[in-house]
Amino acid sequence: MPDAHDVHLEGLLRFPSYAFGKLHRAVHSEVGSSLREHWVLVYLEDRADRISQQEIADALAVDRSEVVRLVDGLERAGLVVRQRDTTDRRKHCLSITDAGRAARRRVDAEIEASHDKLLGRLDPTERATLHRLSLRALGYDEDYRPLPPAGE
Repeated sequence: MPDAHDVHLEGLLRFPSYAFGKLHRAVHSEVGSSLREHWVLVYLEDRADRISQQEIADALAVDRSEVVRLVDGLERAGLVVRQRDTTDRRKHCLSITDAGRAARRRVDAEIEASHDKLLGRLDPTERATLHRLSLRALGYDEDYRPLPPAGE
């Protein structure tokens, strides 16, 4: 993964967040579609139908206007359907389409292939440890359940 532009990064690489950011950008460049759009599809498929745009904004920690932009593109591509909420006409609810499910599976495979390439220096145990420790740092256990706050 190092290239000619990675000269004298020792000062930056000592920060895990910088290293993870470089890995994220590398995955992003390997995958042939928007990761944010993919995260929306994953969230919709995993959570169920009729999810509000605000819920997605909260879950992905992105601005609501960015969610609108993402959903506009996904809707144009036929990957999601946006409908008025029947209980509150001011809101829109989102559902993933069959084409959206297929796109999610395709991009999941691209992300896995990218991880295989980018994390190829790690053996399977090291990769599992990296993932487990990343989850713990974010406040989740290995089954993706929230952990109690640190110090409790």
